[in-house]
Amino acid sequence: MIKALKILGQKSLDLSKNYLLAGDSDFLYLYIKDQIVEKLNNDTELFLFDCSDKADKIEFLVNSLGSQDLFSGSKFVIIKNINKLSKKDKDTIIALIDSDNTHHILCVDHSFLIFDYKSKSNIVKNANTREFQKCLETIDISTPFESEMTQWIKIFAEELNLNINNTYSSKLIETFGNNFSAIYNEMSKSSLSIEKEDDLIHLLNQSSSVNKDKQLWELNYAICDRRVDAIFENGLSILNQYGLSYLINSMFTIMEAIFLTKKNNGTLLESTSRNIRGKVINRISAASSNYSLKELENAIVIFSEIDIKLKTKKVIDEAEFTNIINGVFKSEG
Repeated sequence: MIKALKILGQKSLDLSKNYLLAGDSDFLYLYIKDQIVEKLNNDTELFLFDCSDKADKIEFLVNSLGSQDLFSGSKFVIIKNINKLSKKDKDTIIALIDSDNTHHILCVDHSFLIFDYKSKSNIVKNANTREFQKCLETIDISTPFESEMTQWIKIFAEELNLNINNTYSSKLIETFGNNFSAIYNEMSKSSLSIEKEDDLIHLLNQSSSVNKDKQLWELNYAICDRRVDAIFENGLSILNQYGLSYLINSMFTIMEAIFLTKKNNGTLLESTSRNIRGKVINRISAASSNYSLKELENAIVIFSEIDIKLKTKKVIDEAEFTNIINGVFKSEG
């Protein structure tokens, strides 16, 4: 399996090959997909099939892969969540890909990969997906660690014609961690009008997204330390600017990480750490001692209930946020 950083950092994707993307990064899936689309002929038909969507019938995918019309344009067939295919359907799809197929094919398994200590690399854990590796060029699209982001920033800079050095790269990583979307969007926005790196750093410091991240860090630190007054103050500020849905999703991410770490006897799981940005990750293990397992389980239930409320009925944001504070943080463990 080739890491996305290696293949995209060295050369453009070879359209004579069909690819399997395996890993949890939605950004890398979209980034690679867009790179392929940009190189295809304008008359190429896009066909998207999601194996996890029960509304998508396997017959449509089989017919699309099996049809070869000499008088029509080519197809770009994207098959998402191939790990959800049954063994029978998997065998059928692989046989069609292995046939004299002229379509461009991109298969995706969005599951977390597992690390193989023998080969010292990530490997696919799903048996069905591993079968696809035999006929497809496989790219590891796992969310990278922050240590790899400098190389990704160089790739983005070349694409966006930005002249940068390590100062700007370090500032981006300090601000956004390994959040691909935030980094790429910030660089893309800057590339439209900024040329000097000093101006890039100034713009980054003044960016509203940076201010939002700083507020979020303060909230996350307060949650880890269980400082209830600070949680309420920072949370209310974020709520008034960005809404309750954004706030509870952010809070849930941290509480879930603390919960999983608590269940793992205070050890932070690698898969959990990839969802957390910035230096707050260093506090998760210690934070797990500030909550009992029962409290964390209760917190997950409360966040789930408010999420359902938001999607099904009108709520008073401030009142629901107060309920979260009282229900999650004010009980003594």
